[in-house]
Formats: sequence, structure tokens, C-alpha cells
Amino acid sequence: MRAAAEWFDFNEKERPLLCPAKQMGSRAKALLALPGFSGKVLAVLSATVYLVSGDGEILWMSPEGLAMHRRCILASFRPGSIYVAQNFFVDGPFLRFPEGVILDLDPATEWKPSRVGPKHAEPLSVMDACTRRLREAVTKLGNVKGFGQMIPQMIPMTSSLVDGNKQAISHADPLLARARNSILDLATACFNFDMTEVARRGRELVGLGPGLTPSGDDFLGGLLFATHSLKTAYPQDFNWEEEPVIDLIDWASTQTHPISHAILRDHAFGHGPESLHDVVASLLKGEDLGRTFERTGRLIAIGDTSGWDILAGMLTGMLLVEGKLSALPA
Repeated sequence: MRAAAEWFDFNEKERPLLCPAKQMGSRAKALLALPGFSGKVLAVLSATVYLVSGDGEILWMSPEGLAMHRRCILASFRPGSIYVAQNFFVDGPFLRFPEGVILDLDPATEWKPSRVGPKHAEPLSVMDACTRRLREAVTKLGNVKGFGQMIPQMIPMTSSLVDGNKQAISHADPLLARARNSILDLATACFNFDMTEVARRGRELVGLGPGLTPSGDDFLGGLLFATHSLKTAYPQDFNWEEEPVIDLIDWASTQTHPISHAILRDHAFGHGPESLHDVVASLLKGEDLGRTFERTGRLIAIGDTSGWDILAGMLTGMLLVEGKLSALPA
């Protein structure tokens, strides 16, 4: 049995450290098992290294403690020894970076997210009450960032949507000001159960904002993750054609960063960070607010604003439930 870490004498000046991978998402595991899988380093952040294969597949390496995802490999490694455009390749059970890190993939366990199907989902009324409680609790938090600043507006916004009006939102954040009308239209489309309009108006947010994962993409991803989760848990209540969403995701491939597009595509088909899966599962199963709120704390800790943007989008997508219940006979 190999030691947890050992040195190999490849280079006298800087010897690559063999690091054991702790966990892998299902997509990362499948890609790394492909014969001859290789590519280049696409981006290096303070803790996360993004990789792209020769055919454009995205995956990344993060240290323990960061959010899991189906494209993620959790491992202890030295990001400073990896650089953009550096080659990588899989060699048996190893992921190698020449003159750098070598990841031992054998010890990694496969991460599987929380999913809720029809047998385990609570009635819509229970789930909606849990969502409302979470939304109200989030409004009491300080230091809200990104599109999370929209969440306090969702309580009066919901009332105005029931009355058939869109309440104006005013905020000093210039990015939020640019996104305001699009977010309002998306909220209205969700409340009106119009996924074709969601896909149409969603184009206005793609690529909006700075960074590898712009706020507009994260918000839209959270929204689409919520709608997919509702369709999975309540197939009799939420049923629509997937074609408009597929067209939106395909169109977005040329409108935003490749990393963000891969994450957006995953969100749209029910694959997100571990904490997002956990929050939505808590809501669908009608769990107590304390448990859901604890999981929400892990979600909003993602990135600088990404977690907040995703949460705001998810709560907007959940307006489908309020719209559905409001349309039922009294």
C-alpha cells in the first residue's frame, strides 16, 4: 500500500509531490477513466485549478473543505506549482502535471449528491411554506452580496405578482440595476409557469458580470436547477418541454466563459454544488428551518458572490410553486 504522500526524484530542483485524491464527482471520475484523457490547465485561482480536455470537457481540482461538484476532484495539492496552459494527462491511476503535482486517483471515493424524487417529496404546500421561511430568514442576514441583494425584495415582489403587477426594485449596485428588469421578468415567467419565457428572458443574463462565472450565469443556473428539481420531484405538477432550455444552453456556449458554460449546463440538468443539492433537498423534504439554514450558509460561502447569486436564482425558480398553488381553486 502506498504512503499518503511520497517524493519522486523527477527533478532535482522541484520534485513533484504525489498527492492522494480524497473525493471525485461522477463526471470527473468518468472523464479521468477515459483512455488517453489529457488536456491543459485553463485557469488557476487561489485554491482551485480548472482543467480543459482536448475536446472541451471541464473539470477542476480543489482542496478539502470546498464545495463538491460532479466535475470536482478534492485533493491536497500545491496550486503554486501549477500554471495556466500547463499540460496534464492521465497515466493509469495518476493524474500527472509534468514537473509539478501528481494526483493519485485510487484513494478517491465517488461523491453522490442529495436527490429527491416523487416518493420522498412533501406536498407542494409544505414545500412552499419551507421556501417562504427560508426566504424570510435570509433577509435577516447581513453582508448580502451580488444578486442576493434581490432576495429581500422577493417577499413584496411575490405579493405584487399575485396582484398582476411587477414591483420596481431600486438599488445602487450597477450590475444589479442592469439585471433588474430581466430578473423581474424571469420571476414573472416562473410565477406564470411559462418556461418558454424563462428560456427567452434568460438570455439577457448570460455572461452578465465579471469573473469566470458571471453573476448572471450563476443566478440563471440556480433558477434552472430549481425548476429541474421541481420537475423531478413533482412530475405530475411540473411538466414542460425541455427544448427551450436546451436551446438556451446551446446558445450560451458562445456568450460566456467555457467554465461558466459547463457549470450553467450542469445546473440546467440538475447538477450543482453539494450545498445547493442539500438546500433544495431540505426544502423538498420539508425539513426544519435550522437544518436548511445551516446548508444555506455553506451555499452562500461559495466564491465571492457566486453562492449568493445561485441562491437568489434558486429562490426565484421556486416561484413556480407559488404560482402553481395560487392557480388552484380556493
